[in-house]
Amino acid sequence: MVQVYQRENRLSRQTNPFPEILEDTVYTRILKDPNYWISQDLEDKIIQIIAQSLDISGILYHLGTESLITNAYDLLPLDDSRIDLVEMIQRLPILIGRLTRAVYLNVKPIADQKVIFVFNYLPEYQEKWYDAVFFQGMLNGLAVLFELKEFKIRMTKTKLFGIHMSHKELGEDIVFGTDSNEYEMDWLEDKLFLSRSRLTKDDITNRHRVMVTSRMDSQLEEISIVDVKDVVRRSRELAIENRDLEAAVEVLKSFKQELEKKQLSMAKDLRLAKNIQKGLIPEIIPDWNGIQFWTGFTPMQEVSGDYYDYFPYNMNKLGVAVCDVSGHGVPAAFITALSKLLFSNFKKSKPSEIFKLINRELLDLVKQQGYTTCVYVLIHDDYKVLYSVAGHPRPILFRAKTGRAEICEGDGTFLGMFPDAGETFLDFQLQLEPGDQLFLYTDGLIEAENDKGLAFGETKLIQIIETCAGKSIQDTVETILTTHKEFTMGTDPMDDITLLGLQLSPRLPEFNLIKAKGEEAYLNKEFQDAVSFYEKAHQILPRELDTQLSYGKALAHSRDFDKAIRLLESYNKFKTNHFKSHSVLGYCYYQMEMFEKAEIEWKKAHSINDSKLSNLYNLAQVYRKLNQKKKMKDVIEKMKRIDPSYIHILPLEKKWESLPDE
Repeated sequence: MVQVYQRENRLSRQTNPFPEILEDTVYTRILKDPNYWISQDLEDKIIQIIAQSLDISGILYHLGTESLITNAYDLLPLDDSRIDLVEMIQRLPILIGRLTRAVYLNVKPIADQKVIFVFNYLPEYQEKWYDAVFFQGMLNGLAVLFELKEFKIRMTKTKLFGIHMSHKELGEDIVFGTDSNEYEMDWLEDKLFLSRSRLTKDDITNRHRVMVTSRMDSQLEEISIVDVKDVVRRSRELAIENRDLEAAVEVLKSFKQELEKKQLSMAKDLRLAKNIQKGLIPEIIPDWNGIQFWTGFTPMQEVSGDYYDYFPYNMNKLGVAVCDVSGHGVPAAFITALSKLLFSNFKKSKPSEIFKLINRELLDLVKQQGYTTCVYVLIHDDYKVLYSVAGHPRPILFRAKTGRAEICEGDGTFLGMFPDAGETFLDFQLQLEPGDQLFLYTDGLIEAENDKGLAFGETKLIQIIETCAGKSIQDTVETILTTHKEFTMGTDPMDDITLLGLQLSPRLPEFNLIKAKGEEAYLNKEFQDAVSFYEKAHQILPRELDTQLSYGKALAHSRDFDKAIRLLESYNKFKTNHFKSHSVLGYCYYQMEMFEKAEIEWKKAHSINDSKLSNLYNLAQVYRKLNQKKKMKDVIEKMKRIDPSYIHILPLEKKWESLPDE
């Protein structure tokens, strides 16, 4: 629009056209830096000046049309599935959210081929007449994109009290000064379906049209021809992504010292958020029922928008989720924490039912200010797998028998964006066989590009998986990540990257046989034999928690305390809250005369199961060793309150009496 103004006033591109409101240095920065933002007030002043000498309503309208067409490709499904006009309309709020944070869009379907669009401004922003023209142009872009022949788009309501153009061009019966900004769109038919392969980026570029504007001077008309491709590009680059950052930049000139303090505070908050998120995302996932897991997680910033977790239902089911929250930083971390809470609370028999519940909760809590994609896998003890996809890359399944990998079926829309999204969530089923592998990942893995601009892509991912046939899930995941790192070497990461692989162990029958022998030897108190069997089983499934705990107990009975401590400390990282693991670990520390550590573990064991007087007895023995007479007395009194007849109380009291006073 500025370029049109310069043409009309015969100004060179290097000449600052607004010297009275815009410093030359700022104008130079705008020319050189496409990411340089100007304030809303300055933007309004510039438009008002241009509007005095040009009829810019046509420019704004076509600018909106071309903005929609330019960004349409990014709204299409990643898996190249086709969508119609109705589904594209449902995705339009995502585009509005990308272009501006001052406005959010609600879509209200009222008939098969009729929709109401409600553009809402946040409280700190005011409606502008030029926004109204731009938004109507965007809606026209939908009609252009889907080649509608008969359609109507009209403004019906607005909070504005007037528009700087003939309002009949926007709608004949507009109600001004209302409490909302609404447009209606209806059409007769939409036979066109679009996908990424059908609507290529080159095709979008070719749809850019030349716009003609005119200026009346007395009886003369002067016509200029403008290529809107440059105008749209500049408009998109100047779209407001962060009003808060804009305010901080303006304050910087006069309050530099204060801003530095705020930056330090923000850095502290980011570190805190990072530590909190680190506690939300499991470092490792334990083996479950013969299924092994391995993960790779690379956040782009300190705080990630990617999230994965596992959810034990009971002994016969396990849920696994991989999510990708919109955006990055602290807002994404908030939705990540919220997602963990919701997934932990909602344990249903079908992933699609979980998605429906979470979609509703996110809409209530986040108010369409963010969303998440997700793939949720529910594994049964017979290795039947139910899964559902919510706007997320589909899983890849590798079959050990054939040595081939394939992309699984599935589709669905985002969580937390659309109230009627529930009908898009479907359940799909597959059956795992020994050696089979399943891979869940975020789009940051496949969309990462090399220095030539080529994407890593699903085809290359499948090729690597098939090349790793016969390898463990750990080796396969590590090979993928290493190859990915080499592929993207020399480029900056553009998104968070998460890869989660799982495999049904081909050695499961062997593991079950050896584990059973270890259990038999342990029951017969043949602890050395039990250690031997458990060690072999542990080598097959090193993260199988039941075997790991039994192995640690057998080592403790065999007085191999060093090895038992390492094993049980590893076990406790999974936060199983099993009192026995802390109790046995405390015993090992006690035998090694590491009394302070023994105290910590026995306290944990007692907090998990306070009905076991043996843990209090052990604590009393620790305090006797540490000559802590008062603590020993407190523990004895607690034992009396629980069970006065406990046979070890009297001997402990005699030992307490023999301790010197503190």
